[in-house]
Amino acid sequence: MVTRLKSAGVTFGPQTADKIDELANVRGAFRFEAIQISADTGLSLLKFVMAFNADRAFSILKHAQFALPVERQCSEGVDQLINQALSNVCECHA
Repeated sequence: MVTRLKSAGVTFGPQTADKIDELANVRGAFRFEAIQISADTGLSLLKFVMAFNADRAFSILKHAQFALPVERQCSEGVDQLINQALSNVCECHA
C-alpha cells in the first residue's frame, strides 16, 4: 500500500531553522525528515498536555497522600481499597 504524503509549506525563523538543521545533522537525516520528526513528537506532546488535567492530577495525589496513613492504621482490606481506587482512576481516565 502506498502512503500518500500531504505537503504543507512552512517558514521558520533563523533560530528554529538552525535547530532543525542541527537535529537533521545529529540524526543523519534530511531537513524535511527532521521537520517530520519534530511535528510528530510535538503534536503527540501537545495532545498529552491538552488531555492532562492538572487539577485532577493534584486531587489524586492529595487523595493518595491522605490514604497512606490509613494503610498503616488499618491494614485489613487495604488491598481492596487500593484496587478500587486504581479502578476508579482508570475509569475516569479511559
